[in-house]
Amino acid sequence: LALRVHAPGACDQHEGGLGEIDEYLSPAMQVGKPEWVSHDGQPILSVDCHPDGCRFATAGQDHLVKLWSMLPVISQAAEQDSTKPRLLSVLSGHSGAVNCVRWSCDGSVLASASDDESIIIWRRAAAGERTLGAVQFGSSVSQQSVERWRSVTTLRGHRGDVVDLSWAPQELLLASVSVDNTVRLWNFNDKQQAVAVLQGHKGMVKGIAWDPIGRYLASQGDDRSVILWEIRDHSIAARIEEPFQRSSQKTLFRRLGWSPDGSFLCCPQAYRKPAHI
Repeated sequence: LALRVHAPGACDQHEGGLGEIDEYLSPAMQVGKPEWVSHDGQPILSVDCHPDGCRFATAGQDHLVKLWSMLPVISQAAEQDSTKPRLLSVLSGHSGAVNCVRWSCDGSVLASASDDESIIIWRRAAAGERTLGAVQFGSSVSQQSVERWRSVTTLRGHRGDVVDLSWAPQELLLASVSVDNTVRLWNFNDKQQAVAVLQGHKGMVKGIAWDPIGRYLASQGDDRSVILWEIRDHSIAARIEEPFQRSSQKTLFRRLGWSPDGSFLCCPQAYRKPAHI
């Protein structure tokens, strides 16, 4: 379950006729499960909302990335209105399960990570721009797509499943983690190779989070540790182990996250007597 607080007015200028989303907003928080958000029965491994609150991306074990409108999620009336699109686009390019999708902080690009050891960067295609190899054609669901997206580049370097991603808060720098025990940093302007490979974990790395200021990276692995990395020189600023010594190693992800002001770091699989937290 993923929740996001939408800022009214953010979608007023949205392309594609989705700008009316604000009129459906309710002041009360609502939690629901839209049954039509699906990857043909396959597990959905990641969800991420666009910064403007108008769309969200899902990653599936079916090798696909799907983009959905937020409007029919927040409004029952819009959900029942056949003129309001639900599925916006289907992106195919991975040859393995897609483990993670993350929008850049400005929403200009989307990154997806896969079991095929690659990361694909996607961008909205301009009018008339070719998108072969990006949008899946020929299936009944993809024929309903109302947005065209294309792959900008594919980042390769990990030697195992890429499990999690995190964008830097102020620039197009991307961090990725993998079951190859490494953290890699990518500069979106340098499409050939990682600008840094951080090695400090002794097991598969399954979670990564950039702090809101952009000074630290936090990574969590199967070695029952969280490492705080200093971005300036890629050194280890701290290693946290004690709360995770009783954690299970049988988990697909260990995705952690910072509070908006960077004062707290929330990590899964911790234990503080007498309860798991």
